[in-house]
Amino acid sequence: MLDISETNAENITSQFSIPPKPTVLIAIQQELAKSDPDPVDFADVIAQDVALSAVVLKTVNSPIFGMSRELSDIRQAVILLGADKLEHLITYFTLRKSLGGKASISLEKFWDNTMEVATMSQLVLKYVADKVDLYPEDLYALGLFRDCGIPLMAMKYDNYKDVLFEANHSPHHVFTDIEEGHYRTNHAIVGYFVASSWNLPKSLCELVLRHHEPDFINDQSVTESQKDLYCLIKIASHAATIYKYGKIDAEWPMAKELVLTRLGMSDIDYEDMLADLLEEYHSLYGEL
Repeated sequence: MLDISETNAENITSQFSIPPKPTVLIAIQQELAKSDPDPVDFADVIAQDVALSAVVLKTVNSPIFGMSRELSDIRQAVILLGADKLEHLITYFTLRKSLGGKASISLEKFWDNTMEVATMSQLVLKYVADKVDLYPEDLYALGLFRDCGIPLMAMKYDNYKDVLFEANHSPHHVFTDIEEGHYRTNHAIVGYFVASSWNLPKSLCELVLRHHEPDFINDQSVTESQKDLYCLIKIASHAATIYKYGKIDAEWPMAKELVLTRLGMSDIDYEDMLADLLEEYHSLYGEL
């Protein structure tokens, strides 16, 4: 497991400027903490932020929801999304706004990529729903936040773009090991502290920390749901990489056997599913 000792925690928090939670997120989390949260109250909080309202409506009107007509009422959108997915979406959006500034990579492209993987993951779940037992909103959240430490790394290190390139083109090396070799830390550790400080669920924080570990699903200390989430996000990331760049995801060769074994899929089953998945994604979203 990656190092999150007290000493390491102090080093991370002193070296990286982890942004505080914004007021709107605090208000949403306070609403969710109530014994009987009211969606109307969520909607009223969101409606106070024009940009946030727009992103909620854009999400609920996206092809994956298959709405027969476009929604323009924020209250209806809140009810359709559900409290958990709504909270994850707002956290993602506000974190994206908070982590801005000069960086060695395109932060806009990075955040767009995370949204694409999260969206792809929801389609993956449709194809393997009978093989796993998890909540769609948990998978969506993992897609959004698994790499949330990358922007902070890119804002701190001028050569981080080159290190990312190296890690993305080293299929027989663990991604975070490449980062460790350059910086003695990595984006998974940084992301863990971001997720923790923004009060994301503990199980999700652990996945943010460990999602690059190739043998994660062999660890008997993690839950079956976490193992399933790990598997599906690996498939979603691989599918998104093929779709957008026409190449294999760097981590897929190390993860493939364990993932397919857990899901009870043969290579042929997987290839057939992948072809259908990519075709459906293209029919919904066209060219990325």
